[in-house]
Amino acid sequence: MTGFSVDTMEFLQTVNQLERRFEEVTSPGALRKAMAEPETYDPVDHRLYVLAHDVFADTGWAMTIMVAAASFDGALVGQRKEFIQGCSSVVRTYGINVWLYGLVNGSTVAMFTGEPSENTPIYIQTIHRSELVKRCRLKGPKRFGSKRNQQKVIREHCRQMHKLAAYTLMRWSDGSDPYIDAALMLLHEPAIGMCMLREDPKVLEMGAAPDMNFRRVVAALAKLQVRANEEFARELSGGLENVSESVSKDALNAGSKIASAAASKAAPKSGLKTGQETAQDDTRDDTQETVPDHADYYKDPAYAQASVRYLYDARHAIAGYRELWDRTTPDAAKVLVAIEQGEEGREKYDAGTAADDDSVWHNVVHLREVSRSLLGADNACELIEGFNERNVARFDEGVALLESMAEIVEMEGLPMLPIVMLDEQDGYVGKQSGGSAKSADDKRRKVSEIGEFLAGIVLARFPRGDVAKQCTLALLDGEIVQYAKALRPMLRDDIEEMASALV
Repeated sequence: MTGFSVDTMEFLQTVNQLERRFEEVTSPGALRKAMAEPETYDPVDHRLYVLAHDVFADTGWAMTIMVAAASFDGALVGQRKEFIQGCSSVVRTYGINVWLYGLVNGSTVAMFTGEPSENTPIYIQTIHRSELVKRCRLKGPKRFGSKRNQQKVIREHCRQMHKLAAYTLMRWSDGSDPYIDAALMLLHEPAIGMCMLREDPKVLEMGAAPDMNFRRVVAALAKLQVRANEEFARELSGGLENVSESVSKDALNAGSKIASAAASKAAPKSGLKTGQETAQDDTRDDTQETVPDHADYYKDPAYAQASVRYLYDARHAIAGYRELWDRTTPDAAKVLVAIEQGEEGREKYDAGTAADDDSVWHNVVHLREVSRSLLGADNACELIEGFNERNVARFDEGVALLESMAEIVEMEGLPMLPIVMLDEQDGYVGKQSGGSAKSADDKRRKVSEIGEFLAGIVLARFPRGDVAKQCTLALLDGEIVQYAKALRPMLRDDIEEMASALV
């Protein structure tokens, strides 16, 4: 990324609209009306909700603004007004990227210091009204209670700030490749994503470290992706059967039946004990694939190919990890650090591959990145860390999750994956939660987290363009209905009706 073209003017206009609407719904006149007509008073102002999410996405800040507006608490309302005005002032003076870098960097520093950032929203987690009033009147870390709770708040705030930065880059830019790359890094490799914001000269002018070594990591990851793309293109040119047959049958028989037309609903355990795949007497060829029914759902065939690529990468990732199980492998994170620091001798790793092995699917860095693009950053932990620790239980759990997601992709197509997963999660959380406000908020937050990892999958795997941009924004904002609407331009009319029915 060599330059930015984020629409600061439109952003500031939206912030101004948010500020005006907030003043309207918290005015003395609005309070008098609410008290005079309590039976018709709606504490949730739709226009304010839309504007708050336009600016702050689905974060604690948007929620705090909504809670403040409904509370009519003078201190809380006053603090939110000052906060909105402060954001506007920074962006107007220095630009959006300086504002974002300050937020992301501040939340990252808090992770190291152990003290919540001063920009942490007071309603970042579900709390009783009395606790909200208490937090509003306290200063510093103590407003968030015990040390244990402060650590929860710090982690959540850091996650939300990287999410907000990714959302903002997508929402207020033209959605071109540099912004997609930066947004994806903010979700999958947060430290690198934050560094990418330094590409804006204004960020450096404000005192950010002029260290651009992260570019080495970005270049190394891009090189690996090019190799993987070339390999996929070669095999795809031979047809779907060649794509499937490229995976070791022994590895598949160990338990992975991803993308098989006869895949079972219940994903089997891998059978790994020491890493050696167990041979099975199975005369049926699990590697043979047929063109799925959903291949003609889309007006653009690139979306059908994205589904094929998802299944291809999923099979290769599991097979690659299994084939490396008994081998000594470098730690992917340490390899990336070595690359960033330019350490001598790193060439022998070739960004994560042993010197005598040129397979991109035996490259631990590539396997880690692919796993995150298949599962989302947080969801991929069991698969990645299970392999790193050679922990069979954790690895099997990661494999089972990937197989279940791949089965959805096989049956419905990659674009339908977020709809199916959010719909299933909505039903599950609904059964687990009661009717309390806390339960409802916990449900919303869980759906928000799922939307975030699904947004990372969309950014990594959808054909780039406006559809991918709008789908990503909807998921980052936790809006499944908006996601379904964003899909419409690339779905056939009859399939569009089916997708709409699911939500």
